[in-house]
Amino acid sequence: MIEEHPFGYNLPENADKLLIGSFPCHNGKDYGDWFYSGSGKSDFWKLMSDVFGMPCFTKDNKTEICLKHGIAITDIASKIERTKGNCSDSNLKIVEVNTAGINSCLKANIKVIYFTSKFVERHFSRNFPEVKIPSSVLLSPSPAANVYIAGLPEYKDLLNRKEVSSPYDFRLLKYQDSLLNGNR
Repeated sequence: MIEEHPFGYNLPENADKLLIGSFPCHNGKDYGDWFYSGSGKSDFWKLMSDVFGMPCFTKDNKTEICLKHGIAITDIASKIERTKGNCSDSNLKIVEVNTAGINSCLKANIKVIYFTSKFVERHFSRNFPEVKIPSSVLLSPSPAANVYIAGLPEYKDLLNRKEVSSPYDFRLLKYQDSLLNGNR
């Protein structure tokens, strides 16, 4: 079954960062309240809340974070088909790329693009080869990425030194480094 993206993009007037995800998770009854993790188990908004020290419980909270920190948000796909019954990027078949939403966001004063997974980066690079804006791939906010994170030598080192206590802590450090310090 082909699913159409249920939300538009979010583009604050002051946007200088563009965050591109894959596609909203459908939990069997709905897509949640607005973009990422509204209905799924993604830690995206918890991470954004912890990075910026602002609440992310409502759509208004989420748009306030985006406005205050100049973050435009959209997804790489406008239509998808799920090859399995879950929200994993590896099970998404992109039927239609979100060209209109991404191009609308790129018309702003975007200085850096963040991708929520390598899957998203790969599809963006393939479909927007002319875009030369600096970019970075964030660690996926999906709990499925915890297995990948647990195998990273840097994570193991920080865990052994008790500088992090979980994959979430490690992911949060990486999000803070990228989103607050601009490291790519």
